[in-house]
Amino acid sequence: MSRSARWGVLLVALLAVSCSKCARETATAASPEWLAGAFTPEEAKSPRRGGTLTVRLATEPLGFTRFHDRLADGLIVRATTGTIYESLARLDPEHPDGPVVPLLVKWAKVVKTRLEVELVPGIVFHDGSTFTSADVKAVLETILDEKNPTVSMRASLGPIESVTATDELHVTVTWKSPPSDFMVRTLLAGVPMLPSEALVGPFDELPIHRAPIGTGPFRFESFTPGDRVVFARFDSHRTPALLDRLVLRIVKDDTVATQLWEKGELDVMTRIPPAMWVAVETAPWAFKGYQRWRLDENAYSWIGWNRQRPVFSDVRVRRALAMLYPAEIVSRTVELGLESRTSCPFYVRSQSCDPSVVPLPFDPQAAQALLDEAGWPLVDGRRVKDGTRLEFSFLVVTTSQRLTRVTALFQEQLAKAGITMTLEPVDGAQLVARMRTHDFDAAALSWSSPDAVTDQYELFHSSQIDGGKNYVALNDPEVDDLLVQIRSAMGKERRTLEQRLHRKLFDDQVYLFLTARPALDAVKRSVHGLRPSLVGYDFSKAWVDP
Repeated sequence: MSRSARWGVLLVALLAVSCSKCARETATAASPEWLAGAFTPEEAKSPRRGGTLTVRLATEPLGFTRFHDRLADGLIVRATTGTIYESLARLDPEHPDGPVVPLLVKWAKVVKTRLEVELVPGIVFHDGSTFTSADVKAVLETILDEKNPTVSMRASLGPIESVTATDELHVTVTWKSPPSDFMVRTLLAGVPMLPSEALVGPFDELPIHRAPIGTGPFRFESFTPGDRVVFARFDSHRTPALLDRLVLRIVKDDTVATQLWEKGELDVMTRIPPAMWVAVETAPWAFKGYQRWRLDENAYSWIGWNRQRPVFSDVRVRRALAMLYPAEIVSRTVELGLESRTSCPFYVRSQSCDPSVVPLPFDPQAAQALLDEAGWPLVDGRRVKDGTRLEFSFLVVTTSQRLTRVTALFQEQLAKAGITMTLEPVDGAQLVARMRTHDFDAAALSWSSPDAVTDQYELFHSSQIDGGKNYVALNDPEVDDLLVQIRSAMGKERRTLEQRLHRKLFDDQVYLFLTARPALDAVKRSVHGLRPSLVGYDFSKAWVDP
């Protein structure tokens, strides 16, 4: 090697060391937009076909059929809607509270008690069969069959009387009375279309629950429990995806997910814990290798008290528990100020929430006075009524570090007031199963929806106690009446009724509403075509650098 060549090699090495040192010295050089989690459109580039995108999935799929009560996990719904499954129409990502956009239909119109639709011809399912009115009829009749565990979706669709396929491309759905806008919206944009042949047989035993078949831009390829779900591009789609494959990497544990994220094994890191969101703000690998997005979702967390337990039958007890919840401490030490307190079941940016309703303050003194008033005096440091201690168990998902910390803080405050709360660890599937059958005292969960327009019927109407999502077993005629009125109201009248419902649910402390939770995600800078939206990511438009 010549002397000049040796000097050249040495110069390259010195530059490499210098650049490495420079990167360390500018470790806090994340842009203000990145720190805020703001979406900044990238420069236009020519899309590339091919490649694989790996996305963190923070839950273990029990199945993929949205209208099956036990399989309707919010994260799974978001992961499969628009990828595997398509509905007759779709929500508009730019205007999620606006009219739906036709997708599998050419047109749809409501005439009194009927919804008439004409399907787009030539659409095919992943199994090669042609999508026709027979499939629409089969899906809806499966949901309407009261023998099937489809209570929640059936409630959202309302009292449908009949579904008629007049020919291969025309369907008429008839209600017993004029349907509400929400019922029509749910039918068009909330019901995934499946092939009729796949719905033949005992509903719970259908293979399609674990191996989905739809009309979307990706087709199901494989599911390895505890590891991953793999979707492949469906080349027969009318607008095929750019990616070869979409891999949903199942990582329930936040710590493990963060380790994979730092190693670069996740192209899209979802559900970043607040502590890690803050911790990576000085990490070059994070702000150099990933875009970071924070989006206000239509999502909120809550604690539910099972009203079938006598201890929670008194509203004074429920209000006292709410005033013993250390919200400010939780916000400061667990949520790190990234979540905002809420008292409302509606989208935080909507006008459905009563602005005069604010969460109950942390007030142990007032809480203890309420407990005394409710007949739970303090005896030797314990709250006791008729010889029975005020104690209950709280279901805690084992993989949720956040909830573990929150419940520990809550437990401490309850103990000071003479209340014993025992933490009972369960996995996510057990939690939902036990809440569905009311086999719990107290538990925490979150509700989310990609639609800014929501109906609370399935959560709070008394008809939804058995088999539905009224897990706390609320049975209140006034609430039932409001829910029914809201369904037939429009515009300002609907908003007024929704605010009355908000006030009623809060006054009765149906839930201890916790926080409106934003989506905290990060996407590799080598990934293009994605943008955050209340509706979710459109992975069909995503592409990756070679």
